[in-house]
Amino acid sequence: MNIADIALFKGLSNVDLAKVLGRLERRTLRADETLFRAGDPGDGMYVVLRGQIALYVETEEGARRALTVLHEGDMLGEMALLTGEPRSATAVAAAETELFELGEETFRQLIEEHAVLSAYFIRLLSGRLTQTNARLTETREAETARVRQQASQWPAEVANAMFAAAALSFADKPLLEQLSGLGSFDAALAADADLRAMIRQDPDRAARIAVMPAVRAVLKEMYVERHGHGARAQLTHDAAQYYAATGDPAAAAALLADGGAWAELLALLEAAPALRAAGASPSAAEAAAALEAATRQPLSRGAAGAIAQRTSATAPAPRQDLPLADLLARCPDELLFDHPGLFAAYLEDCLARGREEGYVRFETALETASERFEPVQTAALYAWGAEWCRQAGRSHKALEYMRLAESLPGTEPDSTEQGLRLAREKLRDERNKRLVEQAGALLGGGRLAWLAGIVLALSGLLYFHFADPFAGLTRQGMDFIGIGIAAVVMWIVRVVPDYLVALFMAMLWVAGGVVEPSVALSGFASPSWLYMLFILALGAAITKSGLLYRFSLLALKLFPASYRGQFWGIIASGALLNPLIPSSSAKVGLGVPIARTLSEAMGFADRSRGMAGLSLTAMVFYGFTAPFVLTGSYTNVMALGMAGGTKGVSWFQWLIYALPAFLVFGGAMAGYMAWTFRRREPGRPIRREVLDDQLKLIGRWTRSERVTAAAALGSIALLVLQPLHGLDYAWVMLLGFAALVVFGVLDGQALKTGIDWPFLLFIGVAFSFAEVAERVGVVDAMSDVLGARMASFSGSPTLFLVSVVLLSFLVTLIVRDDAAVILLVVSTAGLAAHAGIHPWVLVFVILLSTDPFFFAYQSPTYLTGYYSAEGRSFTHRQGQLTALGYGLAVLLLTVACVPYWKWLGLIGHAG
Repeated sequence: MNIADIALFKGLSNVDLAKVLGRLERRTLRADETLFRAGDPGDGMYVVLRGQIALYVETEEGARRALTVLHEGDMLGEMALLTGEPRSATAVAAAETELFELGEETFRQLIEEHAVLSAYFIRLLSGRLTQTNARLTETREAETARVRQQASQWPAEVANAMFAAAALSFADKPLLEQLSGLGSFDAALAADADLRAMIRQDPDRAARIAVMPAVRAVLKEMYVERHGHGARAQLTHDAAQYYAATGDPAAAAALLADGGAWAELLALLEAAPALRAAGASPSAAEAAAALEAATRQPLSRGAAGAIAQRTSATAPAPRQDLPLADLLARCPDELLFDHPGLFAAYLEDCLARGREEGYVRFETALETASERFEPVQTAALYAWGAEWCRQAGRSHKALEYMRLAESLPGTEPDSTEQGLRLAREKLRDERNKRLVEQAGALLGGGRLAWLAGIVLALSGLLYFHFADPFAGLTRQGMDFIGIGIAAVVMWIVRVVPDYLVALFMAMLWVAGGVVEPSVALSGFASPSWLYMLFILALGAAITKSGLLYRFSLLALKLFPASYRGQFWGIIASGALLNPLIPSSSAKVGLGVPIARTLSEAMGFADRSRGMAGLSLTAMVFYGFTAPFVLTGSYTNVMALGMAGGTKGVSWFQWLIYALPAFLVFGGAMAGYMAWTFRRREPGRPIRREVLDDQLKLIGRWTRSERVTAAAALGSIALLVLQPLHGLDYAWVMLLGFAALVVFGVLDGQALKTGIDWPFLLFIGVAFSFAEVAERVGVVDAMSDVLGARMASFSGSPTLFLVSVVLLSFLVTLIVRDDAAVILLVVSTAGLAAHAGIHPWVLVFVILLSTDPFFFAYQSPTYLTGYYSAEGRSFTHRQGQLTALGYGLAVLLLTVACVPYWKWLGLIGHAG
């Protein structure tokens, strides 16, 4: 039996099924082998893959009494797992049987990650309660006899009026008088105290009454006995028409809902949209016409007379809202889902009223959304789910639904499933990004920190603008430094997004007369900026296609199933995937969850040494190896462009320059990680069939995957061959980008949502930053000032590079990420040139040194890895041990590679 055929997992995409499969454990039982006994702890549930499981209970005498036999696809043990109670029965294999086992922790995680599983168990519990709990009702024989006795003594007109009132959930006295021929309902009430006790008066409408619930049940039964169900349906229709014609559509809709006339109610609401508009009631004519068009049923003579009398004698009912949450609460799902507009209005009313059943129905609707709803309607459903979860305080789930609402399917046959999977990945990444930003805020997000940052930024601007120039700086140079300091402060406190700070910085350069607009925005016209655009588009295509997950599974399959084998498999797959996507965070967000899945398959508990060893190894080799290849991160090109070293450094040259460093780093980190986590818990080997089944679930290569793989590998091949064809790397990536667009892999929506446009705005100004600094003389001034104070360091390339590494570690205690790279490259580029160090060497060392994670907030890459597994794969203490090894490895490779770089001519005599 395939996992996709199990009812529990219906609704999950193939990629999600593959990930779930890696977290399940297979068990095989011999015939007559006991799985669990009554009274055992309920610490897991099972799904029968083949064979049979017999359930028994034991009598007081010790004999077994058979309950049922479960077959392929059936579940067992779920009730004890859900309720926390001990097992209520004994399970024994009736034949050789194979099962999937879900442990308690795995079960909890799957429920949190997949809403479709939550909905499944809600329905399961509801069904079990219906099947197993006997309906306990009070004995009503005496009450029934009393009501029937009184009814037999009523005059015929009074009896008819009371029977009609009981058949309806409420009724107006004029309507009852017309239907029954009673002269005055008020007079009948005045004459009979027992009759008055059976009636509840509407406090807001003097003419409206309702029969008390206990009495109504008896009288309604008597009405059906005398007139039949068809008469009651006709009465419901007549009363609804009466209220619709007399300007009270809410009453008409309520009676149809009470009578179970769902088709009429839905048709009425669809035919007259004003009936469901918040705060709007249609005219009596509009409502009556809608009901007439919906039902095509004639009115009874009494109802027609009541309508004529009411419309001529009374004013319309006051304007009111329709409580759709109440009206449609019992409407069958199949009928309601067939009216998407009404369903959406129903959900909005549930949201406004805080009705939990709206969310349950929303999850049920999502199970068949791709078959029943148009994409725009599905997007509206997700938007509603996002708002519901936001109001319920489930912000992470709200973010997931919000991102799903933005997802639109593409053009391929499997695009809907692929689009939803992509949106889930985006939302997970968005949630992690938000957590990373919160955890990485050095000064927190309080108002006092923001105020202090703004004051410091303004103080820096004003001081350097009015202070006398020094160190040979011009007035423009002084203003440039003041603006730069203000920007750095704003990047630290994060009052506004980084890209907005960068744009304001460019604006101040122009407004303050530092440089002309063409120079301030020159970064956007550089080939490096276009390269960033094209490689981000390639990354979006790779993420959209699911290639990374497939490649990772294929790489891991090549290695032994033991802990040590998968340890080396993670290292190899991280190295192979490194050039394919230019985002450390994206790669870490993939690698750490894969390592966690492998760890669970080996039986390692959360944050255990075994799980931490694999997860942190994945984090290092998926995310922290980006500087070793040109396409490993978009920051690589940004930094090299700012240092003025983009000319003459091809993809192949970058690889050759960095290869020994990678060998030193990889060997050092692999040895360090193996030694640090050597005393791990015993684990079991991964079943080879798990990886095979995961690959089978992903299925054959889609057209999108084939095109994306060809574009990525073709682009890398052209980058490697750049010395032969001489085409700039930006234009090479343009060819790959064009292929993705022409073959339909990247459409307009993918370009809008898959590319980090705020980062491109930031990076464009960053490229301009170096040009402006050079133009106003800041680079030369900084080189002169720092050169005199660092003469001893400049005389030794090794000492200079080591000092750059240590300085980078210190700077990232305050300034992180790209801002730290910009600051360090601009401030040290001139010194490196004087020391005879090629810009690539300086940039490479800075890139490796500006992402340390001695403290969690220092590194966005580390935080992404931590939160991609929701903090359950490793502790911060384990992360700090890894950070120590990382820092030592960076220092080691820096010292070890100096002779090699000298041999290549990248380090020479000071200039």
